[in-house]
Amino acid sequence: MQWSPDVRQRYLDSRHALREEVDALAPRAAEDPDQHLAELVRLHRVLTIRSAGYWENRTHLFADQVRSLFDDGVSLARRLSQHDPAEGTRTLAAILIDRSTFHTATSEFKPALEDFRQALSYLGEANQPLRRPLPPA
Repeated sequence: MQWSPDVRQRYLDSRHALREEVDALAPRAAEDPDQHLAELVRLHRVLTIRSAGYWENRTHLFADQVRSLFDDGVSLARRLSQHDPAEGTRTLAAILIDRSTFHTATSEFKPALEDFRQALSYLGEANQPLRRPLPPA
C-alpha cells in the first residue's frame, strides 16, 4: 500500500462507516437472510480487512483488535454456507483463508493450518496431493 498518507488514512478511516453499515444490516440479515445475509458477509469482510490494515502497524494491539472480527466473519460465513450452500461454501473458504492468514501473522500456526485445511476441504481440494511434501513440523 504505497499510498499517500492522506489517501491511506481516508481508506482506513472508512472502517467507521463500514461498522455502522454492518451493525445496521445485521438485524435485517437475521430477519431475511435471502435478501441480506450475503451482503452482510461481504461488508463484514471489507470491514475486517480494513481494520487489519489499520492495526497492522500497531503490533502490540493488532491481535486483540481484529481477532473478533475474523472470528465473527467465519461465523457469518458459516451461516451463509448453511443458508445458501452454492454461494456460501466458497465464501466460507475465502474467509477461512483470511483468518488463516491472520493466525499466521500472529504466529498461531496450528490454528492457521486448521483453518487452511478446512478451507481446502470446502473447495474440494483437501484430498489432492501436494506438489512438494512439507517438511516435518
